[in-house]
Amino acid sequence: MTEIKNNEIERETESNEKAKQSGSGRVDAPTRTEEEVTFAQRLRSETAQAHRFAESTNFIKGILKGVMDLESFGNMQAGMYLVYEALEEELERHRDHPLLGQIYFPVLSRKASLETDLESLYGAHWRSQVRSTPARSEYVDRIHWLGDNDPTLLVAHSYTRYLGDLSGGQVIAKIARRSLNIEGSIGLTFFQFDEIEDGKAFKNEFRNRLSALPLDEDRAQEVIEEAKEAFAFNQRIFEELEGSWIRTLANFLPLGFNRRKRA
Repeated sequence: MTEIKNNEIERETESNEKAKQSGSGRVDAPTRTEEEVTFAQRLRSETAQAHRFAESTNFIKGILKGVMDLESFGNMQAGMYLVYEALEEELERHRDHPLLGQIYFPVLSRKASLETDLESLYGAHWRSQVRSTPARSEYVDRIHWLGDNDPTLLVAHSYTRYLGDLSGGQVIAKIARRSLNIEGSIGLTFFQFDEIEDGKAFKNEFRNRLSALPLDEDRAQEVIEEAKEAFAFNQRIFEELEGSWIRTLANFLPLGFNRRKRA
């Protein structure tokens, strides 16, 4: 019996040593739990589909393919001016809000740069070219409604617009410069963030502040749903611009193409 018992002790000891060598350091080491998902990560993943829908409009697909002229580009920027005018008015008004104030970055403001671009594109009377449309009006009205009734949800609109500008907007700027034969930054200052030295680090800081917002689960989900709506507003604006995209596309077709198609 003693010999059997000693053999069992030896086997147990050997098993423990193997466990230690495997890196656990203990026999009963707990299994590794998954890393906690931050609010910024949730916001990105749960709005991914709405984001894709906004980017799948013919207007945006055309831009990404280089199908662009000054008229359609200027029209797009005129629409963006109305959105940023409303958004930045509300962000400034609520800069001391306990939550919204935590992601308020004046260096992100785009209104002044859009004014510079629109003057470059349309001249001194550029304001006459900035016209409201049903989709633009709907977007602007929602922003002002939130400013009056629920400023916290403006977090969703700030996230949707500014992180997009810092990421995908840079791609559009490169394509626009090439497609429109633009020299320097004429008409493209909207896409430049001269006061931000490190775009990647800044985006990380923005996301960290988003994740640090003291939101309970219900409130967090409301912000996510509002971000989906923000992407939907952008999608409808781009869909309105598809008429100008089709006219632009026609200019890229070989001479006589439409005539041959009709024949």
